[in-house]
Amino acid sequence: MNRYILLFILVLSGLRAFPQLGYFNSPDSAVMFPKKYGSFEHYAFVLNGKVIEHQALVANREAKLNNILPYPITLEGKRYLGAVYFHSEERYAPPVRDANHPAYFINGTQISPYQIRSIKMELYKRIAKSAKDTTINGTLYHGSVHVDTDEDYFASRISLPDLIEKYTGLPLENVTVHWRSSTNRYSYENEIGRIIENNFPLYSFKIGNLSVQKVEVDLVRFAQGEQYVVHLIDNSYNWSNAKAAAFFAEPLAIDTLFPCYVPDFDVQEDGLFTSTEVQPAPGKDLNFYLKKLSSTMGLPTVKPSTATQIDSITVQFIVLKDGMIANLKSVESDKHGHEDILTAIKKNACLWLPSIQGNRPVLFRRKMVIFYSKDQKGNIQSLDGLKYRYNFVQTNNKP
Repeated sequence: MNRYILLFILVLSGLRAFPQLGYFNSPDSAVMFPKKYGSFEHYAFVLNGKVIEHQALVANREAKLNNILPYPITLEGKRYLGAVYFHSEERYAPPVRDANHPAYFINGTQISPYQIRSIKMELYKRIAKSAKDTTINGTLYHGSVHVDTDEDYFASRISLPDLIEKYTGLPLENVTVHWRSSTNRYSYENEIGRIIENNFPLYSFKIGNLSVQKVEVDLVRFAQGEQYVVHLIDNSYNWSNAKAAAFFAEPLAIDTLFPCYVPDFDVQEDGLFTSTEVQPAPGKDLNFYLKKLSSTMGLPTVKPSTATQIDSITVQFIVLKDGMIANLKSVESDKHGHEDILTAIKKNACLWLPSIQGNRPVLFRRKMVIFYSKDQKGNIQSLDGLKYRYNFVQTNNKP
């Protein structure tokens, strides 16, 4: 009997470890469905730069939610657990994000400008763009960018409208989403999070250890009525992709044929590394990379059984700090089919990950040899192997 009593106490203690408003790691459990909501207890309400009482918000019919600081802060001499910022005057309104951006699509489905920057570019298969303005659901977009990937990007994701319905049951018209990381510190503005008020279908999330860790709901009473703030605490929010960030800085200037290749990169020899703690590599492994090159060239992924000859091409290039590659060239006399290999390397430049030295990315000169089989006419039949070479002249390896 004592054993069962102890078990009951342990279970009860475990349940108390989960806050009433937070739902963790059990996305299909009924426990995750909310029973009550918070109201930003112990948070400061700041309207047009001044702290106000929570109930005073209903007296201002023009007040709109601006942003949320979910970390301790001192305002007007008083300490708060966080702050909720509102504005009714234009000068206090937040800057417009993603203004004049194109419409972004992954595998034919539109996604948000923010999430397009978080997708791993090594998964890209094809990129197309259009400079023609387009209107979608009443929103004007200046051009469009279409990305196709090898994977089903949405297979393991849930759309934001479905997430809100499944885990909160709240009507979308009464919901504002506060999307932020799970970090417990605030050191720069981006860690505050992002307010999503509309265009919910453009966002999707993974549930569990890799993404959304917690869902919370706070109720705010405006003059026009009640509004719910759904907090998505998401490990992927601050996931940084330097290559994608640089790639989409000027989206309509993208080279859709060689999107991650920089043809004329100017670099000094003493700024290049030839040996680092983490060396640059093309995605998963070399076999995966060879299959991608073969697919691009229209070759089979296995060596043909017919009579062929073995040959090779040695190339060198620079892997940049953001993982793009530059200055690709063959270091030997060209042979039939070599240009096709160089073109395939350029087309698959997005696969490369940067070199790391001292916990930061650095420039790296990469040299490698690709072995291939050719028929009696010199036509390449398959790519059979790849090895790195380190026998070029060493540089000073300065940071």
